[in-house]
Amino acid sequence: MAILSKNQVDELFSREAVLLGQADCVPGFRAAHLFGRDAVCHAKKIDGGWNAYGIGDFTLFYLTRKGFQAAASFYNVQQLQEEAELEGAAHEGIA
Repeated sequence: MAILSKNQVDELFSREAVLLGQADCVPGFRAAHLFGRDAVCHAKKIDGGWNAYGIGDFTLFYLTRKGFQAAASFYNVQQLQEEAELEGAAHEGIA
């Protein structure tokens, strides 16, 4: 997947979101599929970025819009880091 703009992330959130409780959110496993596990772990460190919804014997971890944006940002930085390293920019202090 390419590096994403805010508008693209918002569109992706809208496509992937489900209603849990009173808000739209994206299940953690779906976000991990899109951005990777490290990005989702990063989002869980963001205050208000995640939560869970339980129905007795099953609890679903999910990302809020804020968490989804944080996961996408983490993913973007990973992609840009790879690009910068390929260009040699990271070593020149201009990344």
